[in-house]
Amino acid sequence: MRHPLKHLLLFLLCLSTLCGRAQSYKLFTTDNELSSSLINQIYQDRDGMIWIATEDGLNRYDGSKFTIYKHQPGDSTSLCHNYVKSLFQDSKGHLLIGTYGGLQMYDPETDSFTPSAQWKDENQVGGLFISILERKNGEIWASGNDLCKVNIAGGRLHLEKVQVPGQDVTMTSWMIEDRKETIWVVKDDAVVYRLGANGQTSIYLSHEENTSLTNIYEDLIGNIYVGTIGKGLLKYDEETDDFLPISYKGKNNMPVKCLYAGSPNRLYIGTDGQGVKILHIKQQEIVDFPFDNKFLNPTTSKVHYIMNDNAGNLWMAIFQKGVMMIPASPNSFKYIGYKSDNKNIIGSNCITSLCRDKTGTLWVGTDNDGIYEITPDLQQKKHYIPSDDGRSVPTTIFGLYEDSEQNLWFGSFMHGMGQLNRQTGHCTYMHDLLDAKGNKIQRVYDFKEDGNKRLWIGTMSSGLFYYDLKEKRFVYPNINVHINPWIDCLLYSKDNKLYVGTYNGISCIDLSTNELKTESTLPGHIVHTLYEDSKGIIWIGTATGLIAWDKQKNNMKTYTTDDGLPGNTIYAIVGDKQGNLWISTNTGLSQLHPDNEQFVNYYVSDGLQGNEFSKNASWTDPSGTIWLGGTNGITYFNPTEIVRPNKRWNVRITDFYLHNEPVRKGMQSGGKSIIDRAVFDAQDFYLAHDDNSFSIEFSTVELNSPERLTYYYAMNESNWII
Repeated sequence: MRHPLKHLLLFLLCLSTLCGRAQSYKLFTTDNELSSSLINQIYQDRDGMIWIATEDGLNRYDGSKFTIYKHQPGDSTSLCHNYVKSLFQDSKGHLLIGTYGGLQMYDPETDSFTPSAQWKDENQVGGLFISILERKNGEIWASGNDLCKVNIAGGRLHLEKVQVPGQDVTMTSWMIEDRKETIWVVKDDAVVYRLGANGQTSIYLSHEENTSLTNIYEDLIGNIYVGTIGKGLLKYDEETDDFLPISYKGKNNMPVKCLYAGSPNRLYIGTDGQGVKILHIKQQEIVDFPFDNKFLNPTTSKVHYIMNDNAGNLWMAIFQKGVMMIPASPNSFKYIGYKSDNKNIIGSNCITSLCRDKTGTLWVGTDNDGIYEITPDLQQKKHYIPSDDGRSVPTTIFGLYEDSEQNLWFGSFMHGMGQLNRQTGHCTYMHDLLDAKGNKIQRVYDFKEDGNKRLWIGTMSSGLFYYDLKEKRFVYPNINVHINPWIDCLLYSKDNKLYVGTYNGISCIDLSTNELKTESTLPGHIVHTLYEDSKGIIWIGTATGLIAWDKQKNNMKTYTTDDGLPGNTIYAIVGDKQGNLWISTNTGLSQLHPDNEQFVNYYVSDGLQGNEFSKNASWTDPSGTIWLGGTNGITYFNPTEIVRPNKRWNVRITDFYLHNEPVRKGMQSGGKSIIDRAVFDAQDFYLAHDDNSFSIEFSTVELNSPERLTYYYAMNESNWII
């Protein structure tokens, strides 16, 4: 018996607790995906597939994987040439591919290509096809060695040359039809023809020297531009009937490679070695588009093609690098660190501590690289480098902290604690910080000041101290007999209590009386971080999960990866002004909505410094911006700019395999056809009972975060399976 398989299968895309919608810039390269980094065009067909034409093959991205098409000798259904220059899909759905060896059409049902186009006399058409368009009257034109009309019939392509009275239009390149049905053609990269509807031909830029015309383009409001190497960007002026330059920073030599209208007032300009610029059309002003990222230098990149897909994601072809995708609504996670070409102001070592003082200066403590002083506008003011000088900063910093008297304190791994003099850069070490046996304390991890000007000091292995800011002396309180001496973090609460996170649970000290009454809880838990929210709930980050401690109800609740956390090792917890928590871990960052207990997770692919963060390297400034340090630098962001997913995603089947063979139209099971159309259009898949080994690939039409999605399926209304 044969069954329509899709009627038995149900599919579910789950996004709510496992991932956020954010997606940072993504670079596709020849290391994993592309056949070549020499890219000529990026195109999206009406089925949502992204096609990438390169000088060594054609690439298709379905949101799940890349498929590479190349010429196969002896196979007439393969590409006729690996040098693919142009792509275009007409209003009837025909996808045309222009190559160095001819013009072909893609057949999605068989996943193959038609024979190369022929002239009307059946002679094969060779040569390069650079540009393809569909005219408003329905005609398909192609330009290259010749200017041609394309006729499609019976799955075959036939061409006829376009005759231009009195003009030689061989070796044409870029071509457009404007809103007035006028054809503009670039010939030999040196001259522009305008072919009017009345048959009149005009010629432009024929006398320009040392200029190569690289592109002709019409923006969304009807302006015509020509991109050049040598003369920058030119715009057609109707009054003078000529192309006039638009300067960039007072010069007209910007090397323009491609143009793309992102909106009615925005024209993207891809350059050959100067990154991307934007022309603000109304103001006629060209400005830089930095696309700050960890992959490329945005000011020197060679950007040879730009386009938006149907979901608004921006795609850019970077010469000899690959294809970069910038999501339509990227979450605004910002980065400081060595992976950024223009923001490497804090070295390359692990960030262990953060503190923003009352002047707005950001102090950054590192592992083995001292302290960095960063100005409010994020410029490096000074790097305090460790040295053998007894007044220099220690190598590894913990617990940077500014007290109420604006002293800047630091803890360290080997040199106890001290103050940094902001004017001289010298450090004063507190050598009178001694343990119960009179030994100097080496490891100081955290500081918190209470309401009585006591600076509490958490040490690793030596217990708890405080420094009396009024009397300038250290006190070793007798409560240490009740506290585990291995202290990782401190929290001073709104009700005048000090919470001490240790390697054996939490101790809560009542600071309202001289007795310093102490209670301990959570024995056996390693506590890395503590946070108190606006409702007075104490959030505890441990090595085995997140714990919410409601003191009023005397209730504790634990959250782990089973509840949606990216990892169980919690390193920092901070709150935002909307009442949400941001939790850094050793495997990503999570946003918790306490009201519905839903987690939204973000990873390095979303623009974070990395998946692994550092213990208590966190800070929230008065504007609400959250700062988090980790192994690869600093992530900072305004929580209001982070978008939570709330949409319904469009799931599709991108491929179907039977016994590890891809299913195509014409393939049979039990003597009958499995599908009657392309895989991604098929509604039913018919299989015989003995063809029971199959696999299915899924994706979403949006394309901007395929690795973030989790799919569930069910058969015959059974339980959902991940």
